[in-house]
Amino acid sequence: MIKLIVFDLDGTLFDTAPGIRRAVNRLMRERGEAPLPDAQIDSFIGYGIKPLVEQLDNATQNSLGPLDELIADFRRNYKLTFLEDTEPFPEIVEFLDKWPHEIAVVSNKHDDYIIELIARSPLARFHWRHVCGGNTHARPKPYALPLLAAMNAANAKPRETLMVGDGLPDIWAARNAGTFSLAVEFGYTPIEDLVKAGAHARLSRYSELSKTLQLFD
Repeated sequence: MIKLIVFDLDGTLFDTAPGIRRAVNRLMRERGEAPLPDAQIDSFIGYGIKPLVEQLDNATQNSLGPLDELIADFRRNYKLTFLEDTEPFPEIVEFLDKWPHEIAVVSNKHDDYIIELIARSPLARFHWRHVCGGNTHARPKPYALPLLAAMNAANAKPRETLMVGDGLPDIWAARNAGTFSLAVEFGYTPIEDLVKAGAHARLSRYSELSKTLQLFD
């Protein structure tokens, strides 16, 4: 029986792509580059800011400058855009209203953004047993450490824990921690890639989550 559901954030709890796209393309304009397509930017999401920014040189086939400067400039731009058009995915609030057990957030996003996003959203009224970002622990996803910390906070065993996410780091982290994984179809990674990576099940919308949980009883 699942006693703890651990959610990724970008592409899983929230559709954060609009703000990320705007920040990336503000950075592109500052560097004299053409804007990148939405789908390309979306494919960079899920690994944290540094890996996202590292991919911009390849995307433009041009050196955009020292990595530390790019990260700082992206953060400056993202601080202006990360709340824009950022909403929880449909039906998650309704599910959480009925869920009687523990919940947590394990993301590779910087925890400052996570805390503010949740605080300014309808998800603020729920009790999140553990909330962490890519900078919270010594090792982010796909390492097991963030999931192990969430399980420790919730007093849940690996086989009582479900990692819900839209990215390969989510599936790999669940495997490394010995937990179940559930791949969402509405995120930023093709569902076929998540299934191939070993997701135990897939989810098309949150109204189906209660039924899907029966697979893990």
